[in-house]
Amino acid sequence: MMMDIFMRRQALILGTLSLVTIVVLWQLVVDFGIVNPFFISTPGAVWQEFLVQLNDGSLLTNILATLYSFALALGLAVAVGIGLGMLSGWFQDVEAALEPFIWFKYSAPTVAFYPLFIAWLGYGTPTIVAIAFLFALTPIYANTLSGIKNVDRDLKRAAISFGARPYDIFFRVALPGSVPVIVAGLRLGVGRALTGVVVAELFGANAGLGYSIAYYAQMLQTNRMMVPIVAVILLGVILTQALSYVEKKTDAWRVTHDN
Repeated sequence: MMMDIFMRRQALILGTLSLVTIVVLWQLVVDFGIVNPFFISTPGAVWQEFLVQLNDGSLLTNILATLYSFALALGLAVAVGIGLGMLSGWFQDVEAALEPFIWFKYSAPTVAFYPLFIAWLGYGTPTIVAIAFLFALTPIYANTLSGIKNVDRDLKRAAISFGARPYDIFFRVALPGSVPVIVAGLRLGVGRALTGVVVAELFGANAGLGYSIAYYAQMLQTNRMMVPIVAVILLGVILTQALSYVEKKTDAWRVTHDN
């Protein structure tokens, strides 16, 4: 019975054990004087500061500011990335026209565009959203393109043999078959969008987790700085795991649909 429970919850149990191990090691390296607590604080001190920032409302304010920019950036990246990916996957001319711009963006460090966006959009949410949008766009576009292009050819031939029109093939064969790949791209895009928001907030914002990290770092307040860092990590884990769950569901749906 216990073995069955472990097998069903193996990923959760092992992940929890890994997290507990990291926290214990973190405390031990400080207790034994291996690392000065000024540089990494301690789990206990971070927890106490977490309660302080939670009670005074600053943590919730910064989390909401980060999530607001994140939602806008990811929403734009999803709309543009999936839209362009579908067009590029279905029409070779569109793919050829967009390819230089996409791979230029992919190879160039996105943060290098930050001064341009500051000049165009000013400090604050518009610039943060623009940077995070660029971070998230490429994986969403690339996965959508791959999913549409690599649809099962046998299914396409079968649909054509039954008199399906291009419109029918796209919406009833290509699009459903590419859903799991698109969702995998969304999972990558979620992580990159959150990274883009935090990076942009580090440079120019008046609220948000990235802003608070930079502010407390400048004030050399390690305990306070570690709270938004831990919050960013937890947000990233929660968001990516949520998309991983959706990805597994779409994989199971595809298997059932194919059978």
